[in-house]
Amino acid sequence: MNSRAWKWALISAPVVLSVSACVGWGGYPSAKNVHESQLVGTWRARECGTTVTLKPDGSASAVGIPTEMELDGKVTQKVGGDGTWRIDEFSDQQQLEVAVGNEYISFGLYRDKGRLLVGLTVGDPDDMNWCILTRHSKKEAHAPTAVHQ
Repeated sequence: MNSRAWKWALISAPVVLSVSACVGWGGYPSAKNVHESQLVGTWRARECGTTVTLKPDGSASAVGIPTEMELDGKVTQKVGGDGTWRIDEFSDQQQLEVAVGNEYISFGLYRDKGRLLVGLTVGDPDDMNWCILTRHSKKEAHAPTAVHQ
């Protein structure tokens, strides 16, 4: 890379980072006015090996929610089991709060072209390790069987 390209990269990097910070987490804007009924169902992030099922009664089951990752994105710690969930608000943004065992995991709520996404930042936010969960099924939340690993 020549010196002109390096200068351009150094000048434009802060601008790009500033713009992306305004857009939202992972480039997705925060979802507004999300109702519990919109979250009921099974959510998955294949790249993270995560499945979270949210039931209408406030109960939840989860498999493989990462809680720690290395810089290269390798998951070093996961949680799973049965628990509860609710929508909460933090800094004027809605969040999905899932309690499994002694762990409380906060997921952000985002939109992508009108579609609702559930996002998890794993470990230090500066490391940019993210899991993006998408709805797999709404019907599975009503099934009597729990998700197993």
